[in-house]
Amino acid sequence: MSKQFIVLKDGKIAYQVYGQGQHTLLLFHGLLGSSWLGDEWIQAIEQAGVRCIVLERPGYGDSSIFSIECVADWNIIFAQLIHALNIQSAIAIGCSAGAVYAYATAFAFPDIITHVWVLDGVPAVFLETVIRHYSHNDQATYNRFLVSPIAEIQDDYATWLEAFSEQQSDHPYMLNILKDARANHHIGMARESQLQIRPWGFDISAIQQPVTLWHAEHDAMVPYNAAQEMTQVLANSTLITAQDLDISSEQTIHSESISQGFLHLVEQLQDYRGAD
Repeated sequence: MSKQFIVLKDGKIAYQVYGQGQHTLLLFHGLLGSSWLGDEWIQAIEQAGVRCIVLERPGYGDSSIFSIECVADWNIIFAQLIHALNIQSAIAIGCSAGAVYAYATAFAFPDIITHVWVLDGVPAVFLETVIRHYSHNDQATYNRFLVSPIAEIQDDYATWLEAFSEQQSDHPYMLNILKDARANHHIGMARESQLQIRPWGFDISAIQQPVTLWHAEHDAMVPYNAAQEMTQVLANSTLITAQDLDISSEQTIHSESISQGFLHLVEQLQDYRGAD
């Protein structure tokens, strides 16, 4: 696979396309993310006969930084991508921090986004009813994101990624993700952390498409109770609890659940195609 680019007036967006087929998946990567996917996901996409588009959001990888003041500003950019990507309808999939952008895209483009899948996704933490389910330490972290200069958050992520990288394998997929997350001195990660806790700029309760929330009960990064709270915020949602995860390691539950949820979704699409 190799990256492709769409040049816009204010910059460019990098992306990759996996698989091909009538059904389109629009995949929004997590905070530590990129357009690169692992072998298991790629194989599942190809077997399902679907087209999966993975966009690198502003500031990540080879995408330009752009000017973004709130999450809803993403939709100004996405509106310019629709024709070039030949998207007539799609399922939006938000992994972790990518959930925020799956919600935003679904809100702004109801004629294109038919369904939203949120995989252990960051909820509407700017709402008091949601953020209250986070630990005191995590609430304090979000409050710091709200008031700290972005350069300070960038430095924090640089330190964290240096330590995190030492624990990772040398698989090209992971090395590529780490490289793309570091782009522009971690501006993508830092800015999105700030945007999560600010009002998103759209009414999430107005999303009418079905939203499936897939979440691990013991997810230490995004509390399960916060996902439950989102079913009260969203107009048309279903919560599925991930099963059969190795709960001996809290550090891996989040990523394992996301992977399980994605493979479950793609398998469903494969079964759907087989029934046609």
